[in-house]
Amino acid sequence: MTETRANGRTFRYDPVMIRSLGLLLLIACDGAAAAPTPTPLPAPAPATPVVGDHACGAFSSKDLAAKEVGLLDDRIRVRFLASPKVEGNAASVRAVVNKGGASAFVGARELFMQGDADFARHATKNAAFDGDYDPVTIPARGGVSIVAGLLKAAPASSDVVSVAHGWFLNGTKDVLDVAVFISGVTAANLAECRLFAVKVLSTVTSGSRVLKYGTGATVETKVSYATFSYVLPTDWILASDVGIHDFARMTFRRRGIYPDGFTDLQLGLDSHPGDWGSPGGPDGTRPGKVFGLDVTWNQTKSKGMFGAWTISKGVKGRDHAVASITSGSGADRDAALKFAESITAK
Repeated sequence: MTETRANGRTFRYDPVMIRSLGLLLLIACDGAAAAPTPTPLPAPAPATPVVGDHACGAFSSKDLAAKEVGLLDDRIRVRFLASPKVEGNAASVRAVVNKGGASAFVGARELFMQGDADFARHATKNAAFDGDYDPVTIPARGGVSIVAGLLKAAPASSDVVSVAHGWFLNGTKDVLDVAVFISGVTAANLAECRLFAVKVLSTVTSGSRVLKYGTGATVETKVSYATFSYVLPTDWILASDVGIHDFARMTFRRRGIYPDGFTDLQLGLDSHPGDWGSPGGPDGTRPGKVFGLDVTWNQTKSKGMFGAWTISKGVKGRDHAVASITSGSGADRDAALKFAESITAK
């Protein structure tokens, strides 16, 4: 599911499994890797409380339902328009309402990152989206404060566009991504659409679900016909797994510091591997072993992003070992390679 944001950019809230969840944050910036953040960072954006009700075309903040909508399996709660259709999963989700040919949705994504003392400054910088958005801070509920960008200019078409997009810290300092998209935004109603979007985001609060990172203990995960065994470090989480009769895969995420501390590792057994890869150009090779099979890691690199991928030539029974890594630094890639090679399968 691809939604137009502005000026030809795209932003995705995809209800199906994204092959490399490490690219989620990058997709928000047209798939380009985040460059190292220069100093000094901008001051946090000023707070923008909104009073009264505001309408954006067919949608009005006076119609926000009293009942909360839980997003990301109750990582986030928000008051939105009545009876939304919720599409997605625990990593990427949206709640959609269609009315009179117009569409509006509130979307959320799990970034698997934590904020530090400079979170608000980093988020303020990113919320400008290359100058197309006005950074603001939106006071929400339960102590939540969202640093967001508000769309500066109406798009040329009536397509769905991100009117407000930002990030906030929950009680455990996890960074959560949230945005409001609406169709039919024009120069005439842009100001009201911005206020409507801010009103929606001001109802956001943290949900009850907490991410379960590793404890350093040995874990066994059965995926389809395969059982994987591994010691899950305290900064890694099993984000998802999927399998059918001819493949079994897992996706792990390593928690880093926002905005550049991301690591995604996907690996598994596959009888028909197809195409595997990682973003960027060639960055050398290195030998290794995955599930006891000899492999060659094909390393890749682009601005601010380091990757590696492999498909074993040999097989375990009928299956090849497959893996792909995307990370924000060479050191994080090395950590992912080490973790990948420690996992066993039977």
